[in-house]
Amino acid sequence: MKAWARSGILFVAVTLTACAVAPGMKMTEPAEVPGGQVVRVTPITLDLLNQMEAARSFEVRQIAEEFVTNPTGYIIGVGDVLQIIVWDHPELTTPAGQFRDAETSGQQVGDDGYIFYPYVGMVKAAGMNVAALRNVLTERLSTYIQDPQLDVRVIGFRSKRVYMVGEINTPGVLPLNDVPLTIADAISLSGGLTPNAHKSGVNISRNGKVFEIDLKALYDHADSSQNLTLQHGDIVNVLDRSQQKVFVMGEVRVPKSVEIINGNLSLAAAIGEAGGVNQNSADSGAIYVVRNTGKDNPEIFHLDARYATGMLLAERFEMQAQDVIFVDSAGISQWNRVISQLLPTISIIGIGNNIGSN
Repeated sequence: MKAWARSGILFVAVTLTACAVAPGMKMTEPAEVPGGQVVRVTPITLDLLNQMEAARSFEVRQIAEEFVTNPTGYIIGVGDVLQIIVWDHPELTTPAGQFRDAETSGQQVGDDGYIFYPYVGMVKAAGMNVAALRNVLTERLSTYIQDPQLDVRVIGFRSKRVYMVGEINTPGVLPLNDVPLTIADAISLSGGLTPNAHKSGVNISRNGKVFEIDLKALYDHADSSQNLTLQHGDIVNVLDRSQQKVFVMGEVRVPKSVEIINGNLSLAAAIGEAGGVNQNSADSGAIYVVRNTGKDNPEIFHLDARYATGMLLAERFEMQAQDVIFVDSAGISQWNRVISQLLPTISIIGIGNNIGSN
């Protein structure tokens, strides 16, 4: 009996020690990352969801403001071909002959931004719109021609372009002309989206900054704020939806990766895709979302889903690509894991004590 008492004492001592280092992943608050930095864990509440939705709306408005263009008309650039018509003066309009097409007989803007025109000489056309250039030529020709009637047209748009890459059927370069080009127009001219395209993840690179827009909101909900106007040098990148996944781990029935289809996936839906929480081992009050923000520390959100209101919050919490969902284990589950590993050792100790007593 003494031996069994001693083994019982040993059993309790080992068990209490092992509880602190129980096997399996365990989330603590606040969370600590390598290097000793502490990351704040933010509870998922109704106020937080409202703040996140308001922040997203503000971001959409800001992006739209970045893409607002002033109605100045097409700005002539280097390489553009101009047709200058002076009525009643064919020798000025088609000096190379009337049988040549307009583009080859037109005036091309040189690398220095200038064009040459008879009587007028060198005129800087780059950086001007058509109306401004017409006024300059009219004023200078009036010295040689009484009341000149003059028109200027861009017949070769060569100076401005946007680049289409990613999951579109015809990637390449699109020239910009005097008709404003929107993102929807550009994708249509490029053959449309491929089956692997991520509608909610279209990036536009401009002046060293990347803006993300939601084509699904444009196509499915007629959200015109997403149909932005492009400008010279923009790079439109339609992302691959295969990278749009979240990872569900911990005490769920089927830990797995879940794809974000067309940009919509809630926390509740992601857990549902993984078979739901494991009722025998999960702590429903300890569901965490780890989000990589691209900064030194990630963001961690905590959901208490022990009550129905928690799942309502989970339904409104939108997931982002590469998020990690971790469902923590209940305390009893940690205890059971320790017991399952200690039982073989305890049995051996008990057999040894019985042999000693006999």
